[in-house]
Amino acid sequence: MPLAQVDVRPGRGPLLSAVAANAAAGTLFAWSVLVPGVSAEFGRPAVELGSVFSSSMVAFAVAVLGGGSTVDRNGPRRAVAMGGLLSAGGIAVGAAAGNVLVLHLGVGVLFGLGSGLTYLSVVSWATTRAGLWAAGVVVAAYAAGPIVTAPLGSLGVDRWGWRATLLVAAVTVGAVIVLASRWLPGPPEPSPALAGETEESMGDAPALVALWWYSLAAFAPGLLAFAHAAHIATERGVSPRGAGVAVAVMAAANLAGRLCAAPLVLRIGLSWALAADLGTLALSLSVLAWLPGTAAVVVGLALLGVLYGLLGPALGAALYDESSGYSRSFAASLGGVAIAVLALVVYRHRRGSDRDPDTASGH
Repeated sequence: MPLAQVDVRPGRGPLLSAVAANAAAGTLFAWSVLVPGVSAEFGRPAVELGSVFSSSMVAFAVAVLGGGSTVDRNGPRRAVAMGGLLSAGGIAVGAAAGNVLVLHLGVGVLFGLGSGLTYLSVVSWATTRAGLWAAGVVVAAYAAGPIVTAPLGSLGVDRWGWRATLLVAAVTVGAVIVLASRWLPGPPEPSPALAGETEESMGDAPALVALWWYSLAAFAPGLLAFAHAAHIATERGVSPRGAGVAVAVMAAANLAGRLCAAPLVLRIGLSWALAADLGTLALSLSVLAWLPGTAAVVVGLALLGVLYGLLGPALGAALYDESSGYSRSFAASLGGVAIAVLALVVYRHRRGSDRDPDTASGH
């Protein structure tokens, strides 16, 4: 069929399926509500268990960076189904874990891979077939999962224990993702029109490197908070059930940030949007580092909810101190803001004014 005759507008079924699958995959970010129960049973400090979330982020990154050929070859339907099976299997392995190493294998590696493959599949489908608005909704859905599951997970841990809660999650998450995959497209047909295309240039490499350093430095504190959010909240006086609500508030802020990102960039340009992001980051870290009380921790976590990265969980564990708790971790994270500022300066120098994102990127 000629490309001009292909209708790229999806029906509601595929779009709703992509949203449901991504929301279920995003429940990975509710991990911290399980930490108190796991810590008590295994006799390990709660701060050390953030490393399980670090493992899941590494696996997530591997799936997103390396799963493109799998999605291209099998189509989003099969790839999402594989993601659902990996997620369900990983959560179930975690529920049966007898030690932290098995938790790393189950929740960390398998669930991380399943979540990443699901995310890659539905976001790539939405980006190429559903348009920018729909793609934004699908991306935002990933942040919506913990909004519901964090309070329910906290309640489940309190009533049934963390193992039973994980078993329920394994069935629910796996079923939602696998069932949602049924309404997504199957393997694509080869397109002769694309056969002769060559890869595009990477563009301005120094600018891309600067953005990479910005991302590494600016997003790590957000992931530090996601890895330890429930423990951070209880450390500041929030009840165990209230800690689940605090995680949900953080996830809701993350959802709002994802929905507002594109309009903000279109309105003020990428560089100014990144600068505003750094200002918000510095404010949230200052609140979490030096202001006491439950209100401060909820506000600080909510501000951090729009950000996340890869090294945050490990940073939180390395800098945790019995006397000051996570305050030193957040204070040290301000150093990352300085790195991000330098990276942003380099980016602006390389790219110049970018009020129009298309003009700034050279398109």
